[in-house]
Amino acid sequence: MGAFDPMGPSKMQVLLMTVALAMFLSGEVEATAYNLRPHYYRGKCGRHDVEKIIYNAVAQAFRQDNGVAPGIVRLAYHDYFVRGCDASLLLDTPNSEKTAPINRGLRAIAFNAIDTAKAAVESVCPGVVSCADVLQYATRDSVLLIKGKGWTVYGGRKHGTVSNSADPPINLPVETQTSSQMIPIFVSKGLSADDLVALSGGHTIGIAHCTFVSPRIYGNNTDPKIPADFLASLKRQCPADSVTTNPPIGAPIDLDLVSPTKFDSQYFQNIIQRKGLLTSDQSLLDDSRSRNAVYKNNGRFFNSEFGRAMQAMARVGVLTGNQGQIRKNCRALNP
Repeated sequence: MGAFDPMGPSKMQVLLMTVALAMFLSGEVEATAYNLRPHYYRGKCGRHDVEKIIYNAVAQAFRQDNGVAPGIVRLAYHDYFVRGCDASLLLDTPNSEKTAPINRGLRAIAFNAIDTAKAAVESVCPGVVSCADVLQYATRDSVLLIKGKGWTVYGGRKHGTVSNSADPPINLPVETQTSSQMIPIFVSKGLSADDLVALSGGHTIGIAHCTFVSPRIYGNNTDPKIPADFLASLKRQCPADSVTTNPPIGAPIDLDLVSPTKFDSQYFQNIIQRKGLLTSDQSLLDDSRSRNAVYKNNGRFFNSEFGRAMQAMARVGVLTGNQGQIRKNCRALNP
């Protein structure tokens, strides 16, 4: 440690501390600490704009089926929480993460869109852009396409080489968990309760299945706080026999019953009105550690909070430099 200065920090020290704080707030410290940076591929593929190529591929897939947007956002969550942001979810190796029961509901159109975006980049810039980064950009682009606001994506990730079906069930939070159960999972990944709330806002788009809703509306576990009109609506959409199929997936139901095709803060308004669809949604209001963030995200702060939390999640388990590899095909390890 340096010598104690009875006069306090000098003007130069104050200036340096101010610059350091500004760098931290702007994300520059993040880039240094994780070897990631904005516009990472600028100049690495000649005159080709990697981010634009990926956006165009995702946009084309979106025009064919707008379900690709929530599908890709969900891929991001399921990849980042298992072994970090290394695209291990995309591998088709035996007993890969993709084969785990918790991942079987992930949409083929989302995987295909990532494949298409990667192929488009490979055609002009082979062996340079990782699938881990393609998924990063595609997630941001999916939110833009569904009328949300984007965020700065830091690139430079490599791929992991391990994908194990045993990993997802012990790493991923699930729809039937409460906030008190999910917060420790997020903390274990270096994320906060505020991150949990903001990222849960991804449920402003997409669908769930009645198998995850029925426990809240039937039997002894019926949530007594569900408003009567909302309970009646849920029972119409998810009859008692809707989850008797094998496997018990049940009928699809919009996660946000008010504005399911808009990336907006209505999800949080639903929760405040006690009309959150899933246990994992509604419990955010009942936990003192997450409640304030629910109210904060209910309005103009949501998009900026979501982008900030996505940046935080995108730092989890990052492989850079000589770590990992850059696969030519997102579904297969390099020979």
